[in-house]
Amino acid sequence: MYGSTLLTQDSTAAGIISIIVWLFDLLLFILISVTFFTRWVRFTESTVHMFSSDVEQTTYLATSVIASATLVELISLQCGSTWHNWQYACFALWWATVALAFFAAATTYYILICDEEVELSNLSATLVYPTTGLLATASSGSIIIDYTPLSIRLSMPVLVVAYLCLGAGVSSSLHVVALTPAAKKVAAQLIPVGALSNAAYSYDTLGYLAGPKKHILEYYAKGPVADPSFGQGIYAAGLVLGLTLYGFATIWLVLALINVAHDIPKTRFSLDMWCAAYPLGVYGVATTQFAIDFDSPAFRVLASIILVVFLLYWMYLIAFTVPMVLSGELFLAEALKHVEEELAEREQATEPDPSRSERPSEA
Repeated sequence: MYGSTLLTQDSTAAGIISIIVWLFDLLLFILISVTFFTRWVRFTESTVHMFSSDVEQTTYLATSVIASATLVELISLQCGSTWHNWQYACFALWWATVALAFFAAATTYYILICDEEVELSNLSATLVYPTTGLLATASSGSIIIDYTPLSIRLSMPVLVVAYLCLGAGVSSSLHVVALTPAAKKVAAQLIPVGALSNAAYSYDTLGYLAGPKKHILEYYAKGPVADPSFGQGIYAAGLVLGLTLYGFATIWLVLALINVAHDIPKTRFSLDMWCAAYPLGVYGVATTQFAIDFDSPAFRVLASIILVVFLLYWMYLIAFTVPMVLSGELFLAEALKHVEEELAEREQATEPDPSRSERPSEA
């Protein structure tokens, strides 16, 4: 998302690459969704048991919100600004994502609260995913306002609800980050960076849109908030708060990278390595936004470095994932396998022993 702002040498090539990546992401989202629902229909009992008994698998349900919010952003960037009246489609898709984000967060945490087996010791960093979905929805709202010709009248409710998502996501994320123990999986240590970076970006951009860039509050709002100085104040407060959360994300990123460098030689590649891709990308987006705010060469250089690191890491993931797809190893769900074995053992234990049901032979 932020790579096109850095590849200034050939904007046409950057645009073509971004369209290809967007279509590829859309295809992946459709295929994964179809696969998930097919498995749910064919193996209903084992799938439901897996999500209701495994804390980590339950939190993965919320990743669909992050994917949906990202797709809404990409559709807004690719179609909303160029295709006729597609800003209304982006507007409708965003509201559907808002409903999905709140539903997924509430449902996921409700399942975990009702599960008697959930303890502090078996929680993981993936518990941040539901709140990350809320924060990703807030940032996608700012993208719709900024990059589509959406009217001020329709932008106002998007701005307000995006702030609601931001408030729910930030407060919940800070609580979850404080409660969860250190991540056992290497790449999972970077998961909180995604939530913090999303919050930093959203606070900054929403304030920028409400104040100096589009003057949404001044042009449409009523009451004291319509004062021009109020929008400027929101932008100033959002910038400071965004920098604060960006600093939190930075120190977390540094600590996580130190742990990754220490543990990666002893770690076998798995799909869990993809956990670090999204946080790195969102951290780069936040860095690029601060480069725009301050017109800072330092932030631009840092954003370029993050982009290069992200691309190298993405190619590393692809290089190891494609062989897993070709060999079929990717489609072996270990968690589902363990659940099926557990259910089979339970069924075997509940079956009556035929030797005990036989009557003793008469003499």
